[in-house]
Amino acid sequence: MQFRPPSWHQLILYAVGVCSLSLPFAQSVQATPAQEVRNFCRKQDSVFVAAETKNYWVSICGSDSPLTYVGVNKKTGQTVRLPLSVNGRDSQRKYFEAVNNDYTYILAESTKGKNLTVAKGIREILREPVIRGW
Repeated sequence: MQFRPPSWHQLILYAVGVCSLSLPFAQSVQATPAQEVRNFCRKQDSVFVAAETKNYWVSICGSDSPLTYVGVNKKTGQTVRLPLSVNGRDSQRKYFEAVNNDYTYILAESTKGKNLTVAKGIREILREPVIRGW
């Protein structure tokens, strides 16, 4: 059996075939632009985190460092604005906590994902995964 190099016609057909096979893959890899999550920081504040769960928007606001937790109920518009008791500095901005009397508001990233958790005393009363943002 004797080896014959392909003709230029065969090379062009081969190249077109390979390119056409890669087109669907190239199109599916294109990223869709991320939608921006609403934040409820004051105009003079920096936004450190803007996150959304099924029922809440959460913002972590401050100036040079995170200082404030803002949570907004999507249905009622009720807002809670609290100073952070844990500002994410030691957790590389993966854990934020604010306390209001018996209620503790936690925005945290763990191996199980990013979640908003609200506890009353030691009892967890809400846990929702972050669906957008952060």
